[in-house]
Amino acid sequence: MRSTIWSKRIPTLLGILLIVIGIGITSYLVKTGAILTSKAGPSETPENVRISNISDTSFTLSYTTQASVIGSLNFGKDKNLGQIALDERDKEGSLKEHKIHYITVKDLGTSTNYYFSITSGSKEFLQKDEPFVVKTAPPIEDASPIEKTIKGKVVLPNGENPTEIAAYITSDTAQTFSDLAKGDGSYSISLQSLRNADLNSYFTISDETVFKLLALGEDSLTSNAKFNGSESEELPVITLGSDYDFTQSSLPAASSSASTGFSYLASQESTPGKNPQINIPKSNQTFIDSQPKFSGTALPNSTVEITIHSDDNIKSQVVTDSFGNWTFRPTTPLSPGAHTITMVARDASGILRTITQSFTVFASGTQVSENATPSATPVLTPTSSPSPTPSPTPIPTVAPTQPIISPIATITPVISPIPSPGNSSALILGILGIGLSVVGLFILLLSRGASSL
Repeated sequence: MRSTIWSKRIPTLLGILLIVIGIGITSYLVKTGAILTSKAGPSETPENVRISNISDTSFTLSYTTQASVIGSLNFGKDKNLGQIALDERDKEGSLKEHKIHYITVKDLGTSTNYYFSITSGSKEFLQKDEPFVVKTAPPIEDASPIEKTIKGKVVLPNGENPTEIAAYITSDTAQTFSDLAKGDGSYSISLQSLRNADLNSYFTISDETVFKLLALGEDSLTSNAKFNGSESEELPVITLGSDYDFTQSSLPAASSSASTGFSYLASQESTPGKNPQINIPKSNQTFIDSQPKFSGTALPNSTVEITIHSDDNIKSQVVTDSFGNWTFRPTTPLSPGAHTITMVARDASGILRTITQSFTVFASGTQVSENATPSATPVLTPTSSPSPTPSPTPIPTVAPTQPIISPIATITPVISPIPSPGNSSALILGILGIGLSVVGLFILLLSRGASSL
């Protein structure tokens, strides 16, 4: 009798045990995101991210995606964000999918840092796991000396109108302005409120001023062009995929090589004098001089905020030279011990960059284990080339010329942290868990059926 009871209970208990183990394994894998979780596909990842049109109360964010997706921007005065800005074409209430995304944030405070993230498709994108930072410009009391609007049109290589086009204009010492072209490919960019690169004053156009234009279409198809500040406000028609030089009276043969300019565009951030960096001190460098001389690079003629974290924090501002180099020497001696120096400067995309480096100051006469004052890292000093003489007469038709350096820098977003997608081990465990549950249920049903006979 006893053996009969146990022979019925053992299959039942075994079935329940297998079901519990199977459900436990599956639940754990789902909860931890080891299975049934995927990353954002490359089709919705923001590319060609740029900040333009920075004023004392607004800025514009633009980027492209490989697929047509809905895009928006989350922003705020702190990292909690909390506010949303939509694409300029979505403000009527209906959200639409685009490949070129163009978002303008207005009604902001002057000289204020704003943090933001990009929502592209179904995912949120950050910059190295932190929100992007952009600072609005200070107000300017003086009137702008420029009353000029640059107009033009972009067409596809087959002569048809592009679906979406973004146009950008800048110069070596000016900020970047942009416009989202109309449906026929025409753009219009007013330079009336154009500022210098440091955003503290209005830009002034001279006979030597050379502007650079970038036209960005779908699938990252681009065109680059140069034109003099004295040129007519109406530029000739540009064919997407070709580069132009309107500063020359006689243009060379065509070269359809927009991708070359685009490749340079992606690497431009690492160009010396463009991307903010600290050259001296190196990481954990030591000094016997209690007033060491620090140096680095940033945008030419831009303001760099310097903070030395010591017993008494030292805060100051320096302005880079025409090649983007800056130096700083504290006016008061630093106490012996460990310190850090932090620089805050705007990069070529308009994003504020914060860079911190640690160093140590030894007391006078203290032995050090390395050279106290290493030789300074050489900084590349570019030489300016003379601007070509503009053509005295308008050029009705032009041919593309050799590739031109693309003028607008980009920033690279990083998707916010999400669980890693499923791997083979997790899938095997998941299948095992489901299999155990099925086998346990089957044994349980058999034992129940046997006990009823």
